[in-house]
Amino acid sequence: MGAKEYDAHAIEVEKLEEPSFKLDGDVQLIFNAHTQRLPAVSHDPNDPLAYPTWRRWTIMATLIWFSIFSLLSISGLGTITETLVKVYAGQATSADVQSLTTYPTMLMAVGSFVLLPLAFVIGRRPVFLIAVVICFITFITAGTSKNYNAHFISRIFTGLATGTTETLLPLIISDMTFLDQRSSYFGIYWALQNTINAAVLLILPYIVEGTTWRWYYFFFVIIMGVGLLFAIFFLPETRFPRSPMAISGKTIYTDDFGHTHILSNDEAIGRFGAVPSADEHEPMLKRTFLQEMAPYRGLTPNAWKIWVQAYIEIAKSLTSPAVVWVLLLSSICIGTSIGIVISYSIILEEQFNWSATSVGLFNAGIIPASLIGMVYSGWSGDKVNLWMAKRNNGVHRPEHHLVLLTVPVIACLVGLIAIAIPANEPYKYSVWGMIIGWAIFEFGFVGIVITTTSFAAEVVPKSPGAAMVIVIGGKNLVSFGASQGIIPMVARFGYLTSLMILFAIFAFIALLGIPVYFLNGKWRKMTAQSATGTTV
Repeated sequence: MGAKEYDAHAIEVEKLEEPSFKLDGDVQLIFNAHTQRLPAVSHDPNDPLAYPTWRRWTIMATLIWFSIFSLLSISGLGTITETLVKVYAGQATSADVQSLTTYPTMLMAVGSFVLLPLAFVIGRRPVFLIAVVICFITFITAGTSKNYNAHFISRIFTGLATGTTETLLPLIISDMTFLDQRSSYFGIYWALQNTINAAVLLILPYIVEGTTWRWYYFFFVIIMGVGLLFAIFFLPETRFPRSPMAISGKTIYTDDFGHTHILSNDEAIGRFGAVPSADEHEPMLKRTFLQEMAPYRGLTPNAWKIWVQAYIEIAKSLTSPAVVWVLLLSSICIGTSIGIVISYSIILEEQFNWSATSVGLFNAGIIPASLIGMVYSGWSGDKVNLWMAKRNNGVHRPEHHLVLLTVPVIACLVGLIAIAIPANEPYKYSVWGMIIGWAIFEFGFVGIVITTTSFAAEVVPKSPGAAMVIVIGGKNLVSFGASQGIIPMVARFGYLTSLMILFAIFAFIALLGIPVYFLNGKWRKMTAQSATGTTV
């Protein structure tokens, strides 16, 4: 397969028409009634932003496939908790069995902190391939494990690899999408995760009942084997070094962390020694298929400096009030969700007399709830952000995303109440209260995850990747306390009081979003005073 010369004029770059740019993360998203396309597409045919639609969707399908089944392998174990308690009787307690879900979830955060900075150094593709291979191997070792400890160790490594779904995979999506598209793409990514997860959860108990618990893992071995083929043949390297581009009197460039900066001529001269010419480009060669699918393309220039700097940027992002707040909000949301996941099979079997094969049906409502959440926070989220930008003289503020969190937060709180009351008094209330409450909660969960992901990609102008590690990856670490504490709380206080404690914490954190909405812009302006260019 030979490389062919690429005509740089084959891609139309949407020019910027002298908009005003700011240093604090606000973006002139609308100018003269037209939406700006940022970051700017380069003249290189290998630019991920220039991928044709079919290519973007094969990449999305590959990412979604891995994220669905790696995450489901962790959360889905809740459907067979009672089965495993019987299997490991004498080896492990009920709390130990629940740790097969809670500890891997916590380790996902550690995986995020390790693997995302590594992706800046060696590339997105090799890190993703490593994660898929680890999951494939650990599904085999978990399914063939001879005792609880071997099972637990396999789950730990699965959790580490699955951490890529929280940070690396959203980063790959960011690599190939424009700012005004990201809510929609993130919406599809997170919502399809939940929707297909729910559908598969319906059948997992039947697989185990018809065979043995080991087929829970053998099912995932087959599925992840298909995912490995997808990764090998459909996911190219999306790390892309962008040369500075001169567009309408501004210089646009993207640094090693994927941050796009917009500089004035004076700032460009100070940083690069000259202002790039608008027509300054060499004809580029399109990579062959084999070149694109090489598992490793080499280290990034200044690789280890970038690796160290990534951790510095992660630490700096914690100085943002909004980053801390969305971390707490998403953490209490997922912690509560995990707490429900590890306890619902016990409630349904012991208090509502459901069979072990039927408990997966509890998740049926998640399917429509996730799709509605995708439309609300994804498609309509982009529309709301554009509408708010128009009302703000065309300027988009990252905090505009926070307005969208109002409905999902209320949904989560209502869902919690609807779950808690029937769980506490099953003789008085119908199980349908729990089922409908769980669907309402999951609508809110999807909305919170989509919106906080989009927000994290923008809120720290100099370090969106770092903010995503904290917000998306860190929530699994912080949520560990809520998920791990649910069983002892239930034993002491009962379901109603325990879930109402989580309700109170959830509501208190949510209310903190009001001052964050108004004050975080001031933080961005203060941190921008030392910056040398606008970052988006």
